[in-house]
Amino acid sequence: MRLRLPILKYSDLYRKLLVFLGLNVPIVFLLLLRNLRQVDFTPLTWIYLFCVTLGYYTLALLLVITLIFIFSLSWRTLAAGCAGAVLVIFIFYLLIDGQTYSLTSLHINLFWLEWIISDYQGLGLPDSTIPFALLALLFVIALEWGIFKLVLKVPQPRFLAISLWLLVIVSFSASQIIHIVTYERNDIRVTSLTPHLPAYVPLTSHNIAIKYGDLIPLDEEEPVVVPNEFTGSFNYPSSEIKLVVTNDKMVPNIVVIFLESWRYDMMNESVTPKILEFSRKSAVSSKHFCTGNSTVAGTFGFFYGINPTYWTAVSSNNLLIDNPVFIDVLKDYGYTFGVFAKSNFKRHKLKDSIFRGIDVHEEFDGATILEQDQDLTNQFKSFLLEQKNNSTPFFGFAFFKSNHAPYWYPPQDSIFLPAGDQNLMLASSETDPTSYLNDYRNATHYVDRLTGEILRQIEALGFLSNTIVIITSEHGEEFNDNKTNFWGHGSNFTQFQTMVPLIFYAPGKKPTEINFPTSHVDIAPTILQEFLHCTNDIRDYSNGLNLFAGQSEPRAFVIGSYVNYAFVIDDNVYEIFPLYTKDYKLHNIAITAARPSSQMLKKIVEETGRFFKNGGRSPVISSVP
Repeated sequence: MRLRLPILKYSDLYRKLLVFLGLNVPIVFLLLLRNLRQVDFTPLTWIYLFCVTLGYYTLALLLVITLIFIFSLSWRTLAAGCAGAVLVIFIFYLLIDGQTYSLTSLHINLFWLEWIISDYQGLGLPDSTIPFALLALLFVIALEWGIFKLVLKVPQPRFLAISLWLLVIVSFSASQIIHIVTYERNDIRVTSLTPHLPAYVPLTSHNIAIKYGDLIPLDEEEPVVVPNEFTGSFNYPSSEIKLVVTNDKMVPNIVVIFLESWRYDMMNESVTPKILEFSRKSAVSSKHFCTGNSTVAGTFGFFYGINPTYWTAVSSNNLLIDNPVFIDVLKDYGYTFGVFAKSNFKRHKLKDSIFRGIDVHEEFDGATILEQDQDLTNQFKSFLLEQKNNSTPFFGFAFFKSNHAPYWYPPQDSIFLPAGDQNLMLASSETDPTSYLNDYRNATHYVDRLTGEILRQIEALGFLSNTIVIITSEHGEEFNDNKTNFWGHGSNFTQFQTMVPLIFYAPGKKPTEINFPTSHVDIAPTILQEFLHCTNDIRDYSNGLNLFAGQSEPRAFVIGSYVNYAFVIDDNVYEIFPLYTKDYKLHNIAITAARPSSQMLKKIVEETGRFFKNGGRSPVISSVP
């Protein structure tokens, strides 16, 4: 087929391309709707989906087609051909993604597309995969060709371009404003859609929602929540949680301590002597991965015991989920909670997703972070003291912030020199990290001293005989380790940002070194199975394993960030962004990763899709006497 264009003015051609795009909008809407079969639609849901279709997907296509038109100059055939190719590729992507999502509950990105093309049989896909894809592509090409031939015969309004631009911009603004407000309000009429939409990253803003949310004319009627039922496809846990409770089976107290940004090689005699001493009576992992290079992903995986790729589904449906299985079991046992963390848990939805119905202490006395961390320590020690004569078990969580950049510490902890104020804006790959690293070491030494106060209080009150104590971090910290100008966290998934210490003290367990790779997703199932008498298969509620049961086979680790995530397999990292991928070694981002095995990729597909099923139930706990 040869494209023949009538003699058109250049501006007329642009309007023709816009009509071409406009006629594809209903197709985009219907293909997106296919992914939303498990969503209960309300009028607001329909409005939001329409605005997203016009204001997110159509806006992206409009930008691309406009750029094609501008840079093609007067080559009308080239402009029309490129615009048609873009629409064919996009419609084909939505068609294939919808089919994949219905089977695996996973959206296609460039990482999976590469492996489907190169080794679809290795991933367990049938022989009909390629013929089906080719037939689908031919169908889309024929469809778009027919639409374009129709467009050439249709007259265009004079002000079509400005009208369409205004429509998509208004739709984009409306969709994001609606999402910002409903996300803050936990309104599942909107938030339940977002996990089902491919390549969709909506905006969130706690400040805007609080400041202007009341001005947004949204229906204030609370969404109807049916107990123990999901309106979507997220199925966590996948089975009813069963606890064997008898009078002779006691449950332990649990204390969890997070040192912000505490990287794997910073537990030693000089930096953390108090924690190192305590580790000698504990189980210690020699290669432990957090579940994120950011606070939200790292904290989420620790408490839920599932991969951070589920965060969108959890945060969007937290009103229905209530809390992670781990916390729900503690509540079922009647634990007293003391949660002390100045980490914006409410703003980041961690409060609603992990500690719903539980007080989170986020305000501490002091003008500086180091003073507030000292007050946090004092409050936590007071909480422990209050439990001395309490007949119920307790859960305590302390989250220190002083060793987060710009790293706070008093003069007495200035033991690593030279150290000084940081100005990373002037840093480069040639910058000597010594002074920055020493600042961080000093701050970590200060937090170690505060942690020591808590550990002494636990021991002085006689709690060690029946208290689990876990000391770790939500992510690590990088200091230009590979001379590639990476500093801090949230920027890559090398070991400097994703590996952290893990100290797991458990009464009745001998001190040991865990010599196989572990993850934050292992913590919740270990406690539930070993100490809280949960009889379920771990796979019912976690991607992790029991740390005290050993490792049975090689595994991949899923680690999240802000909008991207990565798979870590052995010493290889496969970092996945919405529009591209990046592969490198765990120890050096400058070295390209090896190709993963098909067997490991199939395991990743299973683990990242296990809790997405048609229908499902929210956490249910039963006690078996």
